[in-house]
Amino acid sequence: MIPFFTTVRLGVVVLAAGEGTRMRSALPKVLHPLCGRPLIGHILAAVDALQPAIGTIVLASDALDTVRARFGDTYRYVVQSERLGTGHATLQARSIMVNQCDDALVLVGDAPLIRSATLQRLVALRREQNALVALLSFTADPPTGYGRVIRDAEGNVTAIVEERDATDTQRAVTEVNSGILCFDAAWMWPALDRIQCSPVKGEYYLTDLVALAIADHGIGAVQALHADDPSETLGVNDRVQLAQAEHVLRLRLLDALMRSGVTVVDPAATYVDVDVVVGQDTTLLPGTMLRGATRVGARCTIGPHTSLIDTIVADDAHVRYTLAEGVVIPAHAVIGPFAHLRGAQHAVDEVYQA
Repeated sequence: MIPFFTTVRLGVVVLAAGEGTRMRSALPKVLHPLCGRPLIGHILAAVDALQPAIGTIVLASDALDTVRARFGDTYRYVVQSERLGTGHATLQARSIMVNQCDDALVLVGDAPLIRSATLQRLVALRREQNALVALLSFTADPPTGYGRVIRDAEGNVTAIVEERDATDTQRAVTEVNSGILCFDAAWMWPALDRIQCSPVKGEYYLTDLVALAIADHGIGAVQALHADDPSETLGVNDRVQLAQAEHVLRLRLLDALMRSGVTVVDPAATYVDVDVVVGQDTTLLPGTMLRGATRVGARCTIGPHTSLIDTIVADDAHVRYTLAEGVVIPAHAVIGPFAHLRGAQHAVDEVYQA
């Protein structure tokens, strides 16, 4: 069977030009770290698995150089100089992407928990139904602040209604828009010019394309994929939500390790970054923190209260009450307690006990 995305020219637009004022930080919001990777890095990793033909990141001018330096020339970069809404932000990518893709997948840059499999299902839904728009929805209780997904008696999507415009009946709807949408690219790029400026906020909203799609092609032109796991849609607008996202992602990572044969004695007190690798039959004791590019072999015991940063631990080693940064710990080593190892093999040899 030919892989699905080899037959689809998929284009991706990541909207990452938000000011992030609620983060109270000089660092652009999308570069705040989450389990060892910037927020936007998680999103790009999810879309990279779909092997898009072209990808564009829409940024504020003050974040452009930093993001480009971090992620290189795999992506195209454009600046949204004025904050005029999601429709306007998407429009900034048009000159680069028009005629370059069949599907245009638009994501927000501050929702780092989205999975590749969910994005693939969303694109597949749009193509299978020959829809102009496919949106990712989820159930929010309460739904305060979200655009409501309105359906008719047969379950067809008829509109997305923003909360400020919703009737009391519509406000009671708990199915809401995530902000992740996939479009028929040939229809979307010219349709962006038809979005009207909101008289309330003076912005152009990408979700207005839902009404335009239904007006153009009728009921069925818009499809909604309901997210099985609402945590995938979690947005990060402040440091409280950043901590919430860290909690969700950390438990995902630990769950995957445990299912691969690693013992995690207390997941609530164990911290593992996304690029960490741990071998089978290794035990992680409470207070363990594995950061950066750390690699731990098989049958090791790590912890309690041990931090390994960019460190390699060979098979059958025991490391306890230790801080290790950029070192290689040999097989069968017993390290600690109360060791601090830094970036040189001799530092490990000094505390190595066979």
